[in-house]
Amino acid sequence: MFDWNDLRFFLELHRSGRLLTTAKRLNTTHATVARHIENIERDLGTQLFAQHTGGYQLTPAGQALLKHAEAMENTALLAQEEMSQSISPLGQVRLGVTEGLGSMFLAPRLGELMRQYPGLEVELVSVPRFVSITNREADIAITLERPNADLVISRRLTRYRLSLFASPAYLENAPPLRDREDLCKHPWIGYVDDLLFSQELMFHHSFCRHPQVVFRSTSVVAQQQAAQAGIGLAILPQFMGLHDPRLVPVLPEEFIEREYWMCTRRELHRSVRLRLVWDFLLQLCEREQQILVGGQRAGGATAYQGE
Repeated sequence: MFDWNDLRFFLELHRSGRLLTTAKRLNTTHATVARHIENIERDLGTQLFAQHTGGYQLTPAGQALLKHAEAMENTALLAQEEMSQSISPLGQVRLGVTEGLGSMFLAPRLGELMRQYPGLEVELVSVPRFVSITNREADIAITLERPNADLVISRRLTRYRLSLFASPAYLENAPPLRDREDLCKHPWIGYVDDLLFSQELMFHHSFCRHPQVVFRSTSVVAQQQAAQAGIGLAILPQFMGLHDPRLVPVLPEEFIEREYWMCTRRELHRSVRLRLVWDFLLQLCEREQQILVGGQRAGGATAYQGE
């Protein structure tokens, strides 16, 4: 019979794919990680990992063990959750979200939730990539695509719109912008194509067949700042661009619509503190539909309609 403690090392190595990363996450040495993996392989009489250039990958035997190991981990987490709630209600919830929504929309609004539940602690992981709930990087994740994984609960959080924006200084000296045909005459701001974390971010061709992209960044906030500096046209979520006094909408009748999805691990959906955050996010996005998809500009400023 194998040592149940070895399963922690098995799961973490599966999630990280590397001994050193696993050791860092578990606050131990790579030799200790290797020893635990060797122990469980010896006790089970089979190889669980194969080493490749990209790291450690599960063998068929490892895949068979994985679902049982995750189920045991989920049971332990649920027990811990129930005990912690009985002793000290609420606690910490880590929310993983794409950079624009996290930094520019959620962060200014989460104070309402914190004031309502003083015992709640929220960690906002707002980065230009997906944050994995299956790898335990977050308790709740908000993504651009609907998750497709076992042991995951998902729900559409909201629709949102993206439009064209530029600085008034840029538009004063730029070629006329009367319709879509004029867009190809302007420099663009966009993502680094080979570093895109989602195909949903490939939206330039929705506006212009051959855009001349002169500035690229993995960060949508950096793209917003580049537009403020007058580099060119940027495609931004309306909740960012319409509320930036240093930018104006360009051809406001042109926009594209996307969706945000929210997901969590199935066993955590029974958590009291997680459900507080989950329900708050749903209610917030429902309440703020005018900002997310309504297209209303703060302060009543007019959009750039061309010359």
